[in-house]
Amino acid sequence: MANSNTKAILAAVKAALANVNGTGAYTYNLSPAAKRIVGRPTKGTEPTPPFAMMGLGEVRSEHGPVVGRYRRTLVIDVMAFAPTSADTAEARQNAAADLLDDVCQAIEADRSLGGLVVDLIVNAGTFEGASQGIPGTAGMYAEIEVYWDANSAAGV
Repeated sequence: MANSNTKAILAAVKAALANVNGTGAYTYNLSPAAKRIVGRPTKGTEPTPPFAMMGLGEVRSEHGPVVGRYRRTLVIDVMAFAPTSADTAEARQNAAADLLDDVCQAIEADRSLGGLVVDLIVNAGTFEGASQGIPGTAGMYAEIEVYWDANSAAGV
């Protein structure tokens, strides 16, 4: 079976999030493999925050500059949760802001994801964990939009 560029990109995002290790510029620690989940766990089986979940979003193709070439765009969705220092709106917002900064910094450190893509853009925001059924946490979401050039025979 051929290697899937899509799976390789998802694995590269998961690996990049391992750099969020709670030291230096990072507030939280997502480096243990159990803290970086592909897919969404069954409600109630999530690891103790902080943790991140990721999955495939949409794939789009555009015509390339020459016949037989395409610009393939893939969106990787990331949703992450962090504990809060207090049960206040301000504490939740501060925790969400730190987590958002951690995730963006880790993803943007290598905008080619190890040479798999030409470039990437991160669009992100924050939310209260209770809105996703995980009370007492702060949350962030990111849509990581990556693109690469593909030949017509290369597949997705």
